[in-house]
Amino acid sequence: MDNDKENWRRHKEDMRIMRDRRRQRLKEAIRNFRGMGFEVVEISPYQYRFNNTLDIYPSNKRFHDLTKDTRGDIRDQNFDQFLRHFFGLAKKTTKL
Repeated sequence: MDNDKENWRRHKEDMRIMRDRRRQRLKEAIRNFRGMGFEVVEISPYQYRFNNTLDIYPSNKRFHDLTKDTRGDIRDQNFDQFLRHFFGLAKKTTKL
C-alpha cells in the first residue's frame, strides 16, 4: 500500500514538472512571436490569446480558434511549430 502511495506521489510530481516545462516552452514561443510583432495577452496563467484570433491553453495543449469557433489539440507539435503553421509563417532556414 505504501508503494502505491509513493508511486502516485511520484506520478503527480512528474506531471507537475511536465506542465511547468510546457508552460516554459510556450513562454519562449510568446517571446518569439512578440518579437515578430504579434500581440499576445495573458488571459490567465492557463490561457494566452494571440492577435485576438487564437487562444492557447498550455496546461493541456489545446487551442481555440476564435475566428472559426473551433477547438483542437496541439499534443503532437511544439507551440512554435503550431503557431507558425496556424498563422501561415514558414520557419526561416539558413543555407550554407
